[in-house]
Amino acid sequence: MKYLAKKLLRFFPPSFHHFARNVYTRGRTFFGSLIVRTKILLSLPLRKRLRQIHFEVHLAEHCNLNCYACNNFSPIAEPEFIGIEEFRRDFERMGSIFSHECERIYLLGGEPLLHPEINTLMEIARANFSKGDISVFTNGLLLKKMDDSFWRTCHDQKIGIILSAYPIKLDIQGINSLAEKFGVKFQYAWGDSSSMHDMFSITPLNLKGDSNAKLNFGICIRAVNCLTLSHGKLFTCSFMPHVHHFNKKFGEHIEITPDDYVNIYDDVNAEYILQKMSEPVPACRYCRLDNKSVRLVKWGISKCEKSEWV
Repeated sequence: MKYLAKKLLRFFPPSFHHFARNVYTRGRTFFGSLIVRTKILLSLPLRKRLRQIHFEVHLAEHCNLNCYACNNFSPIAEPEFIGIEEFRRDFERMGSIFSHECERIYLLGGEPLLHPEINTLMEIARANFSKGDISVFTNGLLLKKMDDSFWRTCHDQKIGIILSAYPIKLDIQGINSLAEKFGVKFQYAWGDSSSMHDMFSITPLNLKGDSNAKLNFGICIRAVNCLTLSHGKLFTCSFMPHVHHFNKKFGEHIEITPDDYVNIYDDVNAEYILQKMSEPVPACRYCRLDNKSVRLVKWGISKCEKSEWV
Protein backbone atom coordinates (compact mmCIF):
# COMPACT_ATOMS: atom_id res chain seq x y z
CA MET A 1 0.00 0.00 0.00
CA LYS A 2 2.80 2.44 0.91
CA TYR A 3 4.64 1.61 -2.32
CA LEU A 4 1.50 2.32 -4.36
CA ALA A 5 0.93 5.59 -2.51
CA LYS A 6 4.49 6.73 -3.31
CA LYS A 7 3.95 5.93 -6.98
CA LEU A 8 0.71 7.91 -7.09
CA LEU A 9 2.27 10.93 -5.33
CA ARG A 10 4.68 11.36 -8.22
CA PHE A 11 1.79 12.64 -10.34
CA PHE A 12 1.04 15.49 -7.89
CA PRO A 13 2.97 18.69 -7.11
CA PRO A 14 5.21 18.86 -3.97
CA SER A 15 2.66 21.06 -2.17
CA PHE A 16 0.16 18.18 -2.33
CA HIS A 17 2.73 15.78 -0.84
CA HIS A 18 2.73 17.81 2.39
CA PHE A 19 -1.04 17.73 2.57
CA ALA A 20 -1.23 13.99 1.83
CA ARG A 21 1.40 13.08 4.42
CA ASN A 22 -0.30 15.24 7.02
CA VAL A 23 -3.64 13.52 6.39
CA TYR A 24 -1.97 10.11 6.59
CA THR A 25 -0.09 10.94 9.82
CA ARG A 26 -3.12 12.35 11.61
CA GLY A 27 -5.41 9.61 10.31
CA ARG A 28 -3.04 6.90 11.51
CA THR A 29 -2.82 8.55 14.94
CA PHE A 30 -6.60 8.96 15.21
CA PHE A 31 -7.54 5.41 14.23
CA GLY A 32 -4.65 3.93 16.19
CA SER A 33 -5.82 5.80 19.26
CA LEU A 34 -9.39 4.59 18.72
CA ILE A 35 -8.27 0.95 18.58
CA VAL A 36 -6.08 1.22 21.67
CA ARG A 37 -8.76 3.05 23.66
CA THR A 38 -11.17 0.24 22.83
CA LYS A 39 -8.67 -2.34 24.07
CA ILE A 40 -8.14 -0.41 27.31
CA LEU A 41 -11.91 -0.06 27.80
CA LEU A 42 -12.37 -3.81 27.33
CA SER A 43 -9.40 -4.52 29.63
CA LEU A 44 -7.60 -6.41 26.87
CA PRO A 45 -3.83 -7.05 27.17
CA LEU A 46 -1.87 -4.15 25.72
CA ARG A 47 1.29 -5.71 24.38
CA LYS A 48 3.15 -5.39 21.10
CA ARG A 49 4.56 -8.48 19.45
CA LEU A 50 8.29 -8.95 19.90
CA ARG A 51 9.53 -12.41 18.95
CA GLN A 52 13.23 -11.77 18.46
CA ILE A 53 15.56 -9.19 19.91
CA HIS A 54 16.52 -6.14 17.91
CA PHE A 55 18.05 -3.00 19.30
CA GLU A 56 20.10 0.08 18.56
CA VAL A 57 23.00 1.70 20.40
CA HIS A 58 24.58 5.14 20.22
CA LEU A 59 28.26 5.19 19.30
CA ALA A 60 28.23 8.98 19.66
CA GLU A 61 25.69 11.21 21.35
CA HIS A 62 26.50 14.25 19.23
CA CYS A 63 26.10 14.74 15.48
CA ASN A 64 27.57 16.67 12.55
CA LEU A 65 24.21 17.47 10.97
CA ASN A 66 21.93 18.70 13.78
CA CYS A 67 18.42 18.02 12.50
CA TYR A 68 15.46 20.06 13.71
CA ALA A 69 13.67 18.35 16.65
CA CYS A 70 15.94 15.30 16.51
CA ASN A 71 14.36 12.31 18.25
CA ASN A 72 17.67 11.54 19.95
CA PHE A 73 18.31 15.13 21.13
CA SER A 74 21.69 15.10 19.34
CA PRO A 75 21.77 18.86 18.54
CA ILE A 76 21.75 19.67 22.27
CA ALA A 77 23.97 16.80 23.39
CA GLU A 78 27.53 17.47 24.45
CA PRO A 79 30.21 15.53 22.54
CA GLU A 80 30.35 12.02 23.96
CA PHE A 81 31.56 8.66 22.63
CA ILE A 82 30.70 5.24 24.01
CA GLY A 83 33.67 3.56 25.69
CA ILE A 84 35.17 0.46 24.07
CA GLU A 85 35.16 -1.65 27.23
CA GLU A 86 31.61 -0.67 28.22
CA PHE A 87 30.45 -1.50 24.70
CA ARG A 88 32.24 -4.84 24.89
CA ARG A 89 30.71 -5.74 28.29
CA ASP A 90 27.19 -4.82 27.19
CA PHE A 91 27.43 -6.75 23.94
CA GLU A 92 28.94 -9.79 25.62
CA ARG A 93 26.06 -9.78 28.08
CA MET A 94 23.39 -9.28 25.41
CA GLY A 95 24.99 -11.92 23.19
CA SER A 96 25.00 -14.39 26.07
CA ILE A 97 21.34 -13.74 26.95
CA PHE A 98 20.13 -14.09 23.37
CA SER A 99 22.40 -16.97 22.29
CA HIS A 100 24.31 -14.65 19.93
CA GLU A 101 21.30 -14.23 17.64
CA CYS A 102 19.34 -11.07 16.81
CA GLU A 103 16.90 -9.81 14.23
CA ARG A 104 18.91 -6.62 13.68
CA ILE A 105 21.23 -4.17 15.42
CA TYR A 106 21.70 -0.52 14.44
CA LEU A 107 24.95 1.23 15.35
CA LEU A 108 23.92 4.87 15.27
CA GLY A 109 23.86 8.14 17.19
CA GLY A 110 24.19 11.04 16.95
CA GLU A 111 26.48 10.26 14.08
CA PRO A 112 28.25 6.90 14.49
CA LEU A 113 30.99 7.65 11.95
CA LEU A 114 32.36 10.30 14.33
CA HIS A 115 33.57 7.58 16.69
CA PRO A 116 37.34 7.17 16.21
CA GLU A 117 37.19 3.45 17.08
CA ILE A 118 34.17 2.48 15.01
CA ASN A 119 36.05 -0.41 13.38
CA THR A 120 36.69 -2.01 16.77
CA LEU A 121 33.07 -1.50 17.81
CA MET A 122 31.83 -3.21 14.65
CA GLU A 123 34.11 -6.16 15.30
CA ILE A 124 32.85 -6.46 18.89
CA ALA A 125 29.23 -6.28 17.76
CA ARG A 126 29.64 -9.09 15.23
CA ALA A 127 31.75 -11.23 17.59
CA ASN A 128 28.83 -11.32 20.03
CA PHE A 129 26.02 -11.63 17.48
CA SER A 130 27.13 -14.12 14.86
CA LYS A 131 23.59 -14.37 13.48
CA GLY A 132 21.46 -11.39 12.48
CA ASP A 133 21.71 -8.13 10.55
CA ILE A 134 24.02 -5.44 11.89
CA SER A 135 24.12 -2.01 10.23
CA VAL A 136 25.73 1.38 10.68
CA PHE A 137 22.90 3.94 10.49
CA THR A 138 24.44 7.20 9.24
CA ASN A 139 23.55 10.54 7.67
CA GLY A 140 26.29 9.82 5.14
CA LEU A 141 28.26 13.05 5.36
CA LEU A 142 31.46 11.24 6.36
CA LEU A 143 31.12 8.08 4.27
CA LYS A 144 33.43 9.17 1.46
CA LYS A 145 36.03 10.30 4.01
CA MET A 146 36.22 6.90 5.73
CA ASP A 147 39.44 5.04 4.98
CA ASP A 148 39.64 1.62 3.37
CA SER A 149 39.94 -0.13 6.75
CA PHE A 150 36.40 0.97 7.61
CA TRP A 151 34.97 -0.49 4.42
CA ARG A 152 37.00 -3.69 4.78
CA THR A 153 35.74 -4.10 8.35
CA CYS A 154 32.16 -3.67 7.15
CA HIS A 155 32.75 -6.36 4.54
CA ASP A 156 34.61 -8.77 6.80
CA GLN A 157 32.07 -8.45 9.64
CA LYS A 158 29.08 -8.49 7.27
CA ILE A 159 27.88 -5.10 8.47
CA GLY A 160 25.71 -2.97 6.18
CA ILE A 161 25.30 0.77 5.73
CA ILE A 162 21.90 2.42 6.09
CA LEU A 163 21.68 6.01 4.88
CA SER A 164 19.25 8.43 6.50
CA ALA A 165 17.24 9.85 3.62
CA TYR A 166 17.56 13.53 4.53
CA PRO A 167 17.40 16.19 1.78
CA ILE A 168 21.10 17.05 1.94
CA LYS A 169 23.78 17.16 -0.74
CA LEU A 170 25.57 13.82 -0.93
CA ASP A 171 27.60 12.13 -3.62
CA ILE A 172 25.26 9.14 -3.76
CA GLN A 173 26.95 7.72 -6.84
CA GLY A 174 30.35 7.92 -5.13
CA ILE A 175 29.02 6.25 -1.97
CA ASN A 176 27.40 3.52 -4.04
CA SER A 177 30.67 2.94 -5.86
CA LEU A 178 32.57 2.54 -2.59
CA ALA A 179 29.98 0.10 -1.24
CA GLU A 180 30.16 -1.95 -4.45
CA LYS A 181 33.96 -1.86 -4.50
CA PHE A 182 34.21 -3.36 -1.02
CA GLY A 183 31.13 -5.57 -1.27
CA VAL A 184 29.20 -3.79 1.47
CA LYS A 185 25.40 -3.82 1.58
CA PHE A 186 24.08 -0.27 1.13
CA GLN A 187 20.48 0.86 1.47
CA TYR A 188 18.28 3.81 2.32
CA ALA A 189 16.31 4.25 5.50
CA TRP A 190 12.51 4.19 5.44
CA GLY A 191 12.18 2.11 2.31
CA ASP A 192 14.23 1.12 -0.68
CA SER A 193 13.75 4.37 -2.59
CA SER A 194 16.68 6.67 -3.27
CA SER A 195 14.40 9.71 -2.98
CA MET A 196 15.16 11.99 -0.05
CA HIS A 197 12.52 12.73 2.58
CA ASP A 198 11.84 16.37 3.40
CA MET A 199 8.85 15.98 5.74
CA PHE A 200 8.99 14.25 9.12
CA SER A 201 6.54 13.46 11.88
CA ILE A 202 7.30 15.09 15.23
CA THR A 203 6.03 13.80 18.59
CA PRO A 204 6.10 16.66 21.15
CA LEU A 205 7.03 16.11 24.78
CA ASN A 206 4.51 16.54 27.57
CA LEU A 207 6.54 18.17 30.34
CA LYS A 208 3.72 17.65 32.86
CA GLY A 209 3.88 13.91 32.34
CA ASP A 210 0.12 13.51 32.59
CA SER A 211 -0.57 11.74 29.29
CA ASN A 212 -2.06 8.24 29.21
CA ALA A 213 1.02 5.99 29.18
CA LYS A 214 -0.86 2.92 27.95
CA LEU A 215 -2.54 4.82 25.14
CA ASN A 216 0.72 6.43 24.06
CA PHE A 217 2.53 3.10 24.00
CA GLY A 218 -0.22 1.51 21.95
CA ILE A 219 -0.04 4.05 19.12
CA CYS A 220 3.65 5.00 19.31
CA ILE A 221 5.77 4.06 16.29
CA ARG A 222 9.02 4.11 18.27
CA ALA A 223 7.80 1.85 21.08
CA VAL A 224 9.21 -1.66 20.54
CA ASN A 225 10.50 -0.66 17.07
CA CYS A 226 13.36 1.37 18.55
CA LEU A 227 14.63 -0.73 21.46
CA THR A 228 17.72 1.05 22.74
CA LEU A 229 20.70 -0.28 24.69
CA SER A 230 22.39 2.38 26.80
CA HIS A 231 24.87 1.89 29.64
CA GLY A 232 23.71 -1.61 30.50
CA LYS A 233 20.03 -0.75 30.30
CA LEU A 234 17.51 -1.71 27.62
CA PHE A 235 14.66 0.67 26.82
CA THR A 236 11.57 0.15 24.67
CA CYS A 237 12.23 3.36 22.70
CA SER A 238 15.02 5.83 21.94
CA PHE A 239 13.44 8.75 23.82
CA MET A 240 14.02 7.54 27.37
CA PRO A 241 17.79 6.89 27.43
CA HIS A 242 18.59 10.22 25.77
CA VAL A 243 16.12 12.67 27.29
CA HIS A 244 18.73 13.63 29.90
CA HIS A 245 20.25 15.87 27.19
CA PHE A 246 16.96 17.79 27.07
CA ASN A 247 16.77 17.98 30.86
CA LYS A 248 20.30 19.35 31.14
CA LYS A 249 19.94 21.88 28.33
CA PHE A 250 16.61 23.35 29.44
CA GLY A 251 16.56 22.63 33.19
CA GLU A 252 13.65 20.19 33.00
CA HIS A 253 13.00 17.13 35.15
CA ILE A 254 11.56 14.39 32.95
CA GLU A 255 11.96 11.37 35.19
CA ILE A 256 13.27 7.99 34.06
CA THR A 257 13.00 5.29 36.75
CA PRO A 258 14.03 1.61 37.02
CA ASP A 259 10.47 0.73 35.98
CA ASP A 260 11.21 2.21 32.54
CA TYR A 261 13.97 -0.19 31.53
CA VAL A 262 15.53 -3.59 32.03
CA ASN A 263 18.98 -3.76 33.60
CA ILE A 264 20.68 -6.44 31.50
CA TYR A 265 22.99 -7.33 34.41
CA ASP A 266 20.09 -8.34 36.64
CA ASP A 267 19.00 -11.98 36.82
CA VAL A 268 17.02 -11.82 33.57
CA ASN A 269 16.60 -14.09 30.56
CA ALA A 270 15.58 -13.59 26.93
CA GLU A 271 11.92 -14.39 27.50
CA TYR A 272 11.63 -11.88 30.34
CA ILE A 273 13.31 -9.11 28.35
CA LEU A 274 11.16 -9.66 25.26
CA GLN A 275 8.04 -9.49 27.42
CA LYS A 276 9.07 -6.35 29.31
CA MET A 277 10.08 -4.56 26.12
CA SER A 278 6.62 -5.29 24.69
CA GLU A 279 4.70 -3.52 27.48
CA PRO A 280 3.96 0.11 28.40
CA VAL A 281 6.25 1.86 30.88
CA PRO A 282 5.60 4.88 33.14
CA ALA A 283 7.78 7.24 31.06
CA CYS A 284 5.40 6.87 28.12
CA ARG A 285 3.35 9.56 29.85
CA TYR A 286 5.86 12.21 28.80
CA CYS A 287 4.89 12.16 25.11
CA ARG A 288 1.93 13.88 23.45
CA LEU A 289 0.64 11.47 20.85
CA ASP A 290 -2.90 12.70 20.44
CA ASN A 291 -4.11 13.59 16.96
CA LYS A 292 -3.85 17.35 17.55
CA SER A 293 -0.30 17.27 18.96
CA VAL A 294 1.57 15.11 16.45
CA ARG A 295 2.77 17.41 13.68
CA LEU A 296 4.45 17.11 10.32
CA VAL A 297 7.38 19.47 9.78
CA LYS A 298 9.77 20.23 6.96
CA TRP A 299 13.29 18.97 7.58
CA GLY A 300 15.72 21.68 8.62
CA ILE A 301 18.64 22.55 10.86
CA SER A 302 18.02 22.82 14.59
CA LYS A 303 18.30 26.15 16.39
CA CYS A 304 18.52 24.23 19.68
CA GLU A 305 15.34 25.87 20.95
CA LYS A 306 13.10 24.21 23.51
CA SER A 307 10.05 24.72 21.30
CA GLU A 308 11.37 22.14 18.82
CA TRP A 309 10.64 19.33 21.28
CA VAL A 310 7.52 20.51 23.13
